Amino acid sequence: MAELITLEQARQRVRAAADTLVEFASVSLLDAVGHRLAEDHHAAGPWPATDRAAMDGYAVRAGGGGLAEGTRLRVVGACPAGQTFSGTVADGQCIRIMTGASVPAVVDAVVPVEATSGYVEVGGEVELRGTARRGANIRPAGSEVAAGQRVLRSGQRIGPAEVGALAALGVDPVPVFRRPVVAILATGDEVVPIDVEPTPWQVRNSNAYALAAQVTAAGGAPLLLGIAADTEEALRAKLTEGLERADVLLTIGGVSKGTHDLVHRLLEQLGVEKVFHGVRLKPGKPVFFGTQWRRGAGEITRLPARRFVFGLPGNPASTFTVFDLLVVPLLGQLAGACDVPEPLRARVGGLPFRQDVRLQAVPARLRTDGEGVLWADLGPSKPSGDPFGLLDATGYALVAPEHAPSADGTVEICPYGGGA
Repeated sequence: MAELITLEQARQRVRAAADTLVEFASVSLLDAVGHRLAEDHHAAGPWPATDRAAMDGYAVRAGGGGLAEGTRLRVVGACPAGQTFSGTVADGQCIRIMTGASVPAVVDAVVPVEATSGYVEVGGEVELRGTARRGANIRPAGSEVAAGQRVLRSGQRIGPAEVGALAALGVDPVPVFRRPVVAILATGDEVVPIDVEPTPWQVRNSNAYALAAQVTAAGGAPLLLGIAADTEEALRAKLTEGLERADVLLTIGGVSKGTHDLVHRLLEQLGVEKVFHGVRLKPGKPVFFGTQWRRGAGEITRLPARRFVFGLPGNPASTFTVFDLLVVPLLGQLAGACDVPEPLRARVGGLPFRQDVRLQAVPARLRTDGEGVLWADLGPSKPSGDPFGLLDATGYALVAPEHAPSADGTVEICPYGGGA
């Protein structure tokens, strides 16, 4: 393992190595959640398209002086949502109107039914139990979105709110960036499938499933390759499969200095060029990152020019942490993310923590107090091999080398998911 680099240096080298994934896809609106938009979307017209009633009640002519409490008005028509009213309304008259209905030009205010004597049939009279002012309870045309306004931007992650906006714009199918395919390979004779009862010297393949969930949450498409035994033949075959089938390959274990740590040497033999191997980070020190040029990639195939490989440490906390700190930003870049989240800082709370010569990613529960101040409550120190050590946290406090955080200081934080 070469000289260790800092986390920031590692992040910079990952960003520099990545090139934008230019392959696009078209998915149905119901399948769009988690993808990133491949183009901007603008409103064809104003929203709302006409003046709309914001309340159920009566549409009235308030005029410049308004209408006083106790005013009695004759109901001359009705305007339910989805229909229009084409008649006339004179002074002393009104129409019944429903929320969302288009407000006719012959009226200029809506009085909520709660501020009247109640609903009456057309032809009857209603009494105001409050005043009415021009423009009251009306959503003017274009007050929410102007014609031609950009509503969604390219690279934006699609969630439920974005799906609603796309539906309002009539976009289906949706042009998106293709999700990066992320192959996940566990290594080691001690690892067994999760449906197998392990012996005392074995562990279930929990890391691969945690990584698959992280990949999905980050907008990628996970591809589980199973488990490779600690032999060159078995490991080479699985690594070759991952490099052929995926945009990003994640290996678990086998990147340290042990006699059975074969991953980085075999990756080199398969044409993967090392970018770095080893980061001054706890946990996650042995992490490897490299790239492999694709044959025939580029403009003709519309694929990225490189594949990306992370050799992740085998301990659960190390694997989980390195993914959030280094892999999540790469996946965002490959999938067309339009912005990079600004680093967050938080006040330090919880238990005191021991300093270390490396940058520490300490599990922390992130919270906001009554004054809006963001806090990172540090948890007790736990070994990186503890598969349950991250359950009580929601992110990481990045504690600087040779630094013991105190309650009057602040630390940079990274939420689970890398802030994606």
